[in-house]
Amino acid sequence: MRRSVMIFIAIAGLLAALGGYQLSHLVSGMNDSAAQRSVQLLEIEEHLDDAAIGLGRQVQEWKNMLLRANNKELYGKHQTAFRDASISVQYALLNARRVMLLLGMGTVEIDSLIAEHKALLAEYMTAYTKLDPQVADSASTVDMRIIGVDRKLQQDIASVKTGISDFAKQQLYRTSSVQGNRHLLFGLLGTISLFFMALFGLIFAYHFLQSDQADNAA
Repeated sequence: MRRSVMIFIAIAGLLAALGGYQLSHLVSGMNDSAAQRSVQLLEIEEHLDDAAIGLGRQVQEWKNMLLRANNKELYGKHQTAFRDASISVQYALLNARRVMLLLGMGTVEIDSLIAEHKALLAEYMTAYTKLDPQVADSASTVDMRIIGVDRKLQQDIASVKTGISDFAKQQLYRTSSVQGNRHLLFGLLGTISLFFMALFGLIFAYHFLQSDQADNAA
């Protein structure tokens, strides 16, 4: 009798442990996946912020470069800074695109931003060819050709970022809703598991009583 009870307790404990492990592993996997997705969406927003900051720096360094057109050393310094800022914008946009691909998101809008920035750089370079430091008003004339050309790109970057932010909020709401449904499902699964364990106990007890009665009859 003692041996049979110990076997029953051992089997019941093993089933409970396996069920608990699988359930906790499943819940942990779901939570990790949702958390990772949220982090990646935030990363996209940060890259778009970097692009906007880089674009602002690019515009400022362009103005600094023109203002120092007659100072070779300072002109070269700001020219390098303008180039570096331009590269940082492209780098930030490409990084945002990379994360979007990892999430399985469409990249049409980010591809448009990348192309738009390249077209903007072409406008800068066209204006740059008109710069002649020997002519007094050359810098002002060149600057007038560029004033305001970056505004659309700034607005488009902000628009895409807003879209990503709204999408992240929708995902968060959806995740909370889905997790609520999953918790309900897990509760039902736990109840069913307890039912089957109780059923297993009744069957074991029935067979044990039958065996005990047969031993007494003998």
